[in-house]
Order: sequence, then C-alpha cells, then structure tokens
Amino acid sequence: MFKRLLYAFAGLLMMLGVAITVYLGLNLLGEPSIKPGLAVFDSGDQSILPVKSDTFVQEEREYLCGDIHIVFLGRAPRELLGLDREDLARRYPSAEGWSMEEQGRMLILRQQVKDFCPEHKNYRHLGVHEGYLAVFEGPLGYDEKLLRIEKNMPVATLHPDLQLKLHKAGDFNRQDPETQAILRAELEFPSEQAVNAMLENLDEATESGTNPGLDF
Repeated sequence: MFKRLLYAFAGLLMMLGVAITVYLGLNLLGEPSIKPGLAVFDSGDQSILPVKSDTFVQEEREYLCGDIHIVFLGRAPRELLGLDREDLARRYPSAEGWSMEEQGRMLILRQQVKDFCPEHKNYRHLGVHEGYLAVFEGPLGYDEKLLRIEKNMPVATLHPDLQLKLHKAGDFNRQDPETQAILRAELEFPSEQAVNAMLENLDEATESGTNPGLDF
C-alpha cells in the first residue's frame, strides 16, 4: 500500500515538472515572435523621415465628394529614398493640396482635390439658387459647382411637394438617412441626360398645372 502511494506521488511530481517546463519554454519562445512586430508598428517609433528603403508609402487623392483613391501603395520608390520633410514638401507642395502623415512605418501623402471623383463628376442634382430651380454638379450635399439656373422655373411656382424637397436638399447633410435616400431617388441623377429628361417632364407638368409625380 505504501509503495503504491509512493509511486503515485512520484508520478504527480513528474507531471508537475513537465508542466512547468512546457510553460517556461512557451514563454521563452513566444517573446521574440511578438516584440519585433511591436517594434515595427509602434506609433511611438522614431520618425521614419528621411525616407528609408523599409518605409511604406501610400499616395492618395481625396475628392470633394469624400471619395479617396489610392494612387500608390508599397515600399518607398527609389526617387523618394533619402528625402526629408523639407524635400517632400517641395515635391508635394501644400499649395497644391498636399499633406503628409506618419503612421508607424507608413508615410501617407494625401492630396485634397477641389473636384469630384471621375464617377461623381458626371452626377447632377437639383437645388435652389436665388429663388430659381438650379442644376449642380456632383451628388446631393455638395452645392459648390453651379452649372445653370432654370430661369423659367421659379421655385415659388413649383408644386409644394417639390418645394419641400428642394428645401430639405439645401440642408441635405442634416437630414435623416431615410429622407436622404428619398431625396437622392428624386433629385439626384447619374448623368446630364438623366437630369435633362426629368426637367423636360417637370416643365410640361408645370405648364399643364398637374402634379409632376414627386410625392414626398
């Protein structure tokens, strides 16, 4: 009986020793695989400028509509190697809308473009300018580019439902998502041809005194 207890106790000691050995081994092996990653991507790293061969560069353009197009993403090209902040500022001047930002080993070069992206540049939307129905370039919420004023369509002569929509469209970004979706469906168009077709129908409906079908 005593021998059995002794063997059992010895077995427990062996199992405990193996467990401790495995635990220590994992800790020792695990540390090196974690620390280099933290060292590379820690935002508190020393500045990555001047540009080095292991610097990643992201060059992007941000348009009026909020869309961002990435022009380049990868390791720093040869022509940027060795450039410091002053050199980069000359190559990417702030006067042309450029800014730079460091994120870990990533250098982000961003240009604010005072135009719509290639897709939204074709968009048109209806709005109000000086009391008349007007056509603007781009999607709703951006009235920076007035294309034309429909002098034959004073807003006061339009159907009350359409007047209400136009009023809400003038404050588009403060509308709730459901209202924005309705306004986009009725006042925003993917092309010049589409908005022209709508205006022709609206003109005919206004002359005949009928509701143009824009029920809110």
